[in-house]
Amino acid sequence: MDKLILLIWLWSLFTTSNEPIKESTVSVTGVPSTSISNPVAIMESGSFNIDILADSLMNCNDCHDDILKSEVVHAPDKKDCMRCHVSKGVEHPIEAQATFKLKKKVPKLCYECHDPKTEKEFVHGPTGEGNCLLCHDIHNSKNMYLVKKDPVSDLCYECHDLKIPEGNMVHGAITNGNCTGCHNPHDADNAEFMNTSKLDRLCRKCHRPLRKEFKLDYLHSPFEKKDCFSCHNGHSSKEAHLSDIKTEKLCLDCHEDTHTEINESKTVHGAINKGKGCLNCHKPHGSKNVNILVGTEKEVCLSCHDKDIDGINGSILAISPSLKEGNVLHGPVALSQCSVCHKPHASNELKLLTMKYPLEQYSVATVDNFSLCFHCHEDELFESPTTVSATNFRDGNKNLHYIHIRGNRGRNCNLCHDMHGGENKHMIKKYAMYGNWKMPIKFEFTDKGGSCQTGCHEKLEYERGDLQD
Repeated sequence: MDKLILLIWLWSLFTTSNEPIKESTVSVTGVPSTSISNPVAIMESGSFNIDILADSLMNCNDCHDDILKSEVVHAPDKKDCMRCHVSKGVEHPIEAQATFKLKKKVPKLCYECHDPKTEKEFVHGPTGEGNCLLCHDIHNSKNMYLVKKDPVSDLCYECHDLKIPEGNMVHGAITNGNCTGCHNPHDADNAEFMNTSKLDRLCRKCHRPLRKEFKLDYLHSPFEKKDCFSCHNGHSSKEAHLSDIKTEKLCLDCHEDTHTEINESKTVHGAINKGKGCLNCHKPHGSKNVNILVGTEKEVCLSCHDKDIDGINGSILAISPSLKEGNVLHGPVALSQCSVCHKPHASNELKLLTMKYPLEQYSVATVDNFSLCFHCHEDELFESPTTVSATNFRDGNKNLHYIHIRGNRGRNCNLCHDMHGGENKHMIKKYAMYGNWKMPIKFEFTDKGGSCQTGCHEKLEYERGDLQD
C-alpha cells in the first residue's frame, strides 16, 4: 500500500502545471528515507524496481508506437517490454547514450521463451552461432515469424547460392520462394535440413496424388522406400518432373540388367528411345499392374501396335485388326502375356522375339530353329511322322503338321496361322501372302477332321477316325 501511495504521489508531481518539483522527503516502510528533487533520483537510488516505475510512469508504446503498427509484432512488445529490456539506471530518454540494455545476450534471452534450436544432430550455421537476429527482426516485421525478408528465399540466398541454370524447370516451392516449406531453418536430423526424416510425408504435403499411389499393388522400389531424391532433384532440372537426368538413363542407372541387354542386343524396342522413354510403358511410382506397367501387357502393347509402324527392319503390321471381337486369340495374347513371345526392351532376335523363329516363308525344320513355338507346343508335333496325341491335324495317325514343315524347306508356321489371332479355329488364315500374291486358304473343319484347299494343292480331306483323342 505504501508503494502504491508513493507511485501516485510521483505521478502527481509529473502532471502539475509548470511548477518546480519541491524537494521532499518520503518514508516508506522497509525503504530508507530518500531526499529527492525528482523521481529520477528515486530510480537511481535503487530503492524501487525500475521496471515498476517505467511501466507506471509511462508506457513504452506511447513513444514507440510504430512497433505495434507492423503486421507481425513480437509478443513481448504488446505486453511487457521488460521481458527483454532492463534500465541502466540512467534517466530515459537521453539521446547520447543507451538507457536500456537486454537482460541477457542473444540467444539465451530468446531461449527464455523459445525452445532451444540446437538439440538435433545438424544445426544451421547462424543458429549454432547464436545469431538469431541475422534472420529475424527483434521487434516487428511485415513477415511471419519476424523474418527479415519476404519471400524467405531472398534471405536464404544471401548465404546460399542455388545456381539454377537458365532454362531449367524449377520446383514450385522455389518459384514461390518457400524454402522453409521443405527445409528447417534451425536444426534437423539430416544434413539437408529437411523438415522431416520421412521424405514421403514432406512431398505428399503438396503432391497429394502420391497418397493414393502408395496404396497400389505394385510399387517402384525407390518410391516404396520413400527415397524421392534417388530420381528427382529438389530444386531444378532440365528434365520433366525434375528428374535428375534423362528418364531412360535415370532408369538404366539402377536397372543394370536391362542396360546390359540393350547395349548387347541387335534389336532395341523403339519405345525406349522415343517420347517419354521408359514412361511410355511404366509408371514411375506405382501401378495396379505387374512390373508397374501403365496398363495390362496387352493394353500397353496395343497402345502403339494398333497401327502399322515403320521399323528399322521393315514395317511392323498392326496387331489390333487380328484381335477384334469374336476372333480366336493366341493363348499368350488372350492371357495378356505378350512377353511370352516378345521381349519388352531388347533382343538378338528380330521382332524382339524371346527365342529363335525364322521370318522366311521356308526354313530348315528343326526344333531349335523354331524354339519360340516349341517352348509351348509339343516337339512331337514337329518331329514325329505319326502321332495320336501331339496334334489333331492328322489323317488317322499320320501327322499332317510333320508333312508340311519337315526338311530344309519346311513351311513356316505363319504361312497358315495368324500369330496373334484370327477369325477361324486354330487361327487358320483366310489367305497367305506368297510374294505379292494373296493366296487363298480354304480350310473347313468337321467333327472328325476337315479339308483344305490352297493355291498349293487341290482340296484335300483328312479324318482322325477311331484314333481321335
